[in-house]
Amino acid sequence: MIPSPDAPAGAAACYACLADGFPGFCLLLAGDGTVVAASPRTRECFGDITGRRFPLLPATFPATPLAAPVDMAHGARLYRVLTVGPDGLAQAGDAWRTLVLGLDVTDLEMARRQAARRQGQLAAIVENAMEGVVVAVAGRLVYVNSFMERLTGHDAATLCSRPFSGFLHEEDRAGVVANHRKRLAGEPAPAGQTFRIRARNGQVRWVRTVSRLMAWDDVPASVSLLADITDQRQVQVTLDTLIRDQEARIESRTASLRQANATLEAANATLTREIEAHEHTARKLAAARRKALEATKAKSVFLANMSHEIRTPLNVILGMADLLSRPDGQEGLDRGRALAMIREAGTSLRGLLGDLLDLSRGEAGRLALENVAFRPAEVLETVLSRFGPQAAEQGLALAGAIAPDVPMVLTGDPGRLTQVVGNLVANALKFTPSGRVDVTMARAAPRRATAATPGVVGLRVGVRDTGIGIPPEQRRHIFENFRQVDGAGGGGAGLGLAICRRLVGLMGGRIRVSSQPGEGSEFSFTARFGLAREATLEAAAQPVEIPPAPPLDILLAEDSNLSAEMVAAYLVPRGHRLTRAANGREALTALAMGHFEVVLMDIRMPVLDGLAATKAIRRGDVPGCDPAIPILALTAHGARRDRDRILAAGATDYLAKPVSLDALLAALARLVQGEKGAGGHPPPTTGAAGPETPAGQGAEAFDAGRAEALENLGGDTDLYDRLAAVFVRDTPGDRRRLRRAMDDADGPGLVLAAHTLKGNAGVIGASRAARLARDLEMAARDGRAADFPALAAALGEELDRVLAGLADRGIAPAD
Repeated sequence: MIPSPDAPAGAAACYACLADGFPGFCLLLAGDGTVVAASPRTRECFGDITGRRFPLLPATFPATPLAAPVDMAHGARLYRVLTVGPDGLAQAGDAWRTLVLGLDVTDLEMARRQAARRQGQLAAIVENAMEGVVVAVAGRLVYVNSFMERLTGHDAATLCSRPFSGFLHEEDRAGVVANHRKRLAGEPAPAGQTFRIRARNGQVRWVRTVSRLMAWDDVPASVSLLADITDQRQVQVTLDTLIRDQEARIESRTASLRQANATLEAANATLTREIEAHEHTARKLAAARRKALEATKAKSVFLANMSHEIRTPLNVILGMADLLSRPDGQEGLDRGRALAMIREAGTSLRGLLGDLLDLSRGEAGRLALENVAFRPAEVLETVLSRFGPQAAEQGLALAGAIAPDVPMVLTGDPGRLTQVVGNLVANALKFTPSGRVDVTMARAAPRRATAATPGVVGLRVGVRDTGIGIPPEQRRHIFENFRQVDGAGGGGAGLGLAICRRLVGLMGGRIRVSSQPGEGSEFSFTARFGLAREATLEAAAQPVEIPPAPPLDILLAEDSNLSAEMVAAYLVPRGHRLTRAANGREALTALAMGHFEVVLMDIRMPVLDGLAATKAIRRGDVPGCDPAIPILALTAHGARRDRDRILAAGATDYLAKPVSLDALLAALARLVQGEKGAGGHPPPTTGAAGPETPAGQGAEAFDAGRAEALENLGGDTDLYDRLAAVFVRDTPGDRRRLRRAMDDADGPGLVLAAHTLKGNAGVIGASRAARLARDLEMAARDGRAADFPALAAALGEELDRVLAGLADRGIAPAD
């Protein structure tokens, strides 16, 4: 209630508050409609209308009061007018009866009208849209636009009359309904989805939808926009098919290109390898040609030196023999000295022949080592004693020293060790015009392979001189065959160092040289020996007293008249009765016709050789002859393989030529002693060649011929390693073929398998394995089946040692 001006002050304050604070206009009317009070906002809208009738009042006012808000226009503006009274304001008579309140709703009306227009436009847009618009509540459509009617062929009433799932494709129905339910429940659901619907005519249409949650009549609803993508889908399917076809075609062409590229790369790689192989072969051929030219030159020099080395002692022998045979040449001649000179010259020739034989056996892989107990100190003493007088004649000091860590007794081949040290000392004396030569023996630092073998000792021997030295460019060739230091002028055949290299390799070591021209040289080598007890050497050193043989009836089978005359000169003066046969057949005839106690059988004879004759005797093919008669074979070959072959043929014992008187008499005494003690021919003795060092004693490395193998490969260590890898890969199969041939009694197969192993082992320098394989091959060729098991077992043990040694060096089987 608004107070009048005459009302109390509180009522006036309320009126002023209402008039000033109302956002619209506010005025008071008298009973006749005259404005008695107006707010400032009223004056802004209508001007000063105090005392005048309010212009918006209807003509019938106050007979018809404004009971509700009414929109009234005044000029360009629209006002919403509300009247209150008159009863509510009648506190001062009839002065203020009606309160009029009004708001300017011009802008609101314009906005309402604009909204109505926009709503109509939006409805038209939705109805005419090229996409479907649907609203779904609880699984039913509550609104669809015209597009959906056209799309499905159903009218809106039909679409809204039943659950929308009935219009979906069977395969898509569950997924669409599930997403709809999640969305209504406020759970996460994909906004977009693609699925199929079935039209009234049975066609299947593809649609893509975008859906959102909304409120429809205060309940959760899902509003969705649907786009018909059937044509796009068909185009996409067609495009996908084309793309797949193109991709398949591209993949096929790519595969063809890849294959062609791979073929080209393989061809290029093959061509590159062939070019590299050709270049490598060309380099090797060039190196081989240079090496062949050098070898030819070296052999020419060797032949000249050999001619000199042979002719010099031969000249002494023939000259002294001529003087001794001349009646007029013996005046003033010291016959003892002449004979000594002949003996020294013959010894020199025998040494030269021994070097040649050692060289030949080494190249053939037939060098063998003894394995007996010996004292290293005695080897050193022997060398110093042998060359002491020569050093004194040259005015040189020759001294030796042995380290305290060298064992007193070792097992190995003392003869070959003496030969190597002697060759090095002789070489040092030859090329040392003044000063001294020192020989040292010490224990070598163990290598990995040596340290892993119990009972094996490494020995290091050094020979140092103060001679002329060796130029650097000649050191690498100094151990090759027929090589000497150019310009040294020392003479000799050039075989000593080459033989030393081979012997040192057999003893499981290596030989080296360090030298400075004009300051001297030091040759040093290592070798491997077994440990032995002192008692072993003392027992072996005890001499066995064998009485000399009594006069015997001896058959000598010898085709050489000179050799036969020499043997007769040895035996006849000592009471032996000697009958000679010129070949093996004559020997068998003589045995059938006469009685003999011993046969001296030369191996190399015409008509029938000594081996065939010996086998015939042992088989009992000679009537009247005891098959067990002692047979002493005489041979120019002293190698282990020759010894085994001779003894396997049935010989009781053998001697290597040249035969000395003492050796012949001792052999006869052994034969007679063996007959009397055993009642038959004694077991074979070692003769001139000692037994080969067994594997595991450490005297011969498993790859003793490695240096020679590398030399044959032009020093190509990579190629050697590749060949060794191939050996590791192929050897197990070769061994299986060897065993199968033995089990099947397949002689040709056994020969082939043993021959293959021999060649493969020789390629990598496994010298002992190559020799054992060769022995088995020869036994197979000769049909000696009884020897197969032992030879095969020895070969198998050695092959195991070779494979283990290669494995220790990191050699794996080739791919």
